[in-house]
Amino acid sequence: MENDLTADIKTEITTLLKRKKKKYLTVTQIRNGLSTASLKQLGLSKKRPPTEVLRHLKPHMGDAVWEYRGARAAYIGFGMSPEDMILDKIKKKPGLSSKNVAKNLPMLKKEFIASLNQLLESGTVICTFNENHLPSLKISPKIGRQTHIQERPIDGRAAFKSAYDRVGKGQHFVRIHRIRDHLSWPRERFDRMLMELMADYTIELHGGDPSIMAEREIRESFADENGLLYINLTWWGKNDERQ
Repeated sequence: MENDLTADIKTEITTLLKRKKKKYLTVTQIRNGLSTASLKQLGLSKKRPPTEVLRHLKPHMGDAVWEYRGARAAYIGFGMSPEDMILDKIKKKPGLSSKNVAKNLPMLKKEFIASLNQLLESGTVICTFNENHLPSLKISPKIGRQTHIQERPIDGRAAFKSAYDRVGKGQHFVRIHRIRDHLSWPRERFDRMLMELMADYTIELHGGDPSIMAEREIRESFADENGLLYINLTWWGKNDERQ
């Protein structure tokens, strides 16, 4: 059970995001939008630096809102996969170059490039060139007819299940490190989602023989608090796309 402060902070942050009609805001913007009373309960003020604000907020964010790391700032927002963030921006401003799409998105360059390449390879996003030879990104007309981005679930579980399906290609036993690589989430966010899915029996983790794996693949698998290494996982639960 979450305490009253955690419930209040989660509600205040989600209300702020909805009021601003934003899916994420910088930590500074979140700080400035929180009530004085909430900041006081957290031991903060409007003058505290973003790193300190984030450190005090993280224990009270729960699963409703996530931390994101951009190139120049940290962000807090609704749970979204990198692909959904990119699609959302392209939908709002079709024709942008990849450089302009990446601008002010709450993700690092490596994460952005990997996610954009995935969208291009899947045909979800198409790239053409304008008269100045500049790349222009648009959502595939076929995809646009099939779904509206604003109706897509803003949910980490949906993103995780999508990664499991894409990486596994119909297999039930899927390597954890491959899902981690596909999502390119910060390690803390991936592990938190993994533990949440385990807790309600949505997924089952399996061990295996690490001797056939590269050192990086072992490192990008999952070790529990007792140091037990898990290499594969199976998705058993339904993809309950909770908001």
